[in-house]
Amino acid sequence: MGYRNVVVGTDGSESAAAAVRHAARLAAAFECRLTVVTGFTPHPGRTAQAQAEAPEEIRWAITESATAEEHATEGQRLAEAEGAKDVRVRAEKGDPADTLIHVAEDTGADCIVVGSKGMSASTLFRLGNVPNKVSHHAPCDVIIVHTAD
Repeated sequence: MGYRNVVVGTDGSESAAAAVRHAARLAAAFECRLTVVTGFTPHPGRTAQAQAEAPEEIRWAITESATAEEHATEGQRLAEAEGAKDVRVRAEKGDPADTLIHVAEDTGADCIVVGSKGMSASTLFRLGNVPNKVSHHAPCDVIIVHTAD
């Protein structure tokens, strides 16, 4: 028995790229579907410069739909380069953790892969921590890839 349907989140960060690569290797090993997901909250009037200047841990909050699609598509390219064959992308409006959980439920995923970004001692108990929230509310297995120092 192995995984048949893996979901991975990306926000375009290096941490997320590491999680995507890990999920892609998992999907390749099990010859299963991989769905690369970006959750975003639209903020009219915010610019790309504002997104670029924001601290990395909150960039997702000012990502617009076009940028979210780019992040998901880049995740697809990374996954395919790692050997994943059946890769799909979804960019959806909403909190990233909630979006990952929703997509996992919607697609019948049996595994969600997330990076450990935001789980350091200084941020572990901060509200909104994506890996923490996903690990507590996911409908399936969760793999947290160590991506932070």
